[in-house]
Amino acid sequence: MAKILPSTSVECEEKLYRSMTKTSLVHVDDVARAHIHLFEYPKAKGRYICSATDITIAKLREFLSARYPQYNIPTIDSSNGLAPISFPWPSSRKLLESGFKYENGLEEMFDGAIKSCKTKGLL
Repeated sequence: MAKILPSTSVECEEKLYRSMTKTSLVHVDDVARAHIHLFEYPKAKGRYICSATDITIAKLREFLSARYPQYNIPTIDSSNGLAPISFPWPSSRKLLESGFKYENGLEEMFDGAIKSCKTKGLL
């Protein structure tokens, strides 16, 4: 019988997320639209990054706290002992140069998610 390791991938991901200083976000509708756009774009070749917004975790927390004051948005413990991770940041430049335009910003991304969670009784 295989041993169950005490350190799970969820714990590893949690540590990684606490070390991240920013993230990329995109509305699922824009992802679907980007796929359709690229199927119809005759010069499409290779991989495309679909990221409407790059935002620091601190700015995201500020946005969520201001937009949804009724919810307790957790603070980020900067004294968690983990060094920030700096990634080479992906760019949607190639997608935008193909003529694609994002239709949804942070407001639409989170308003839809909050509404869905309320409908399902998760909030």
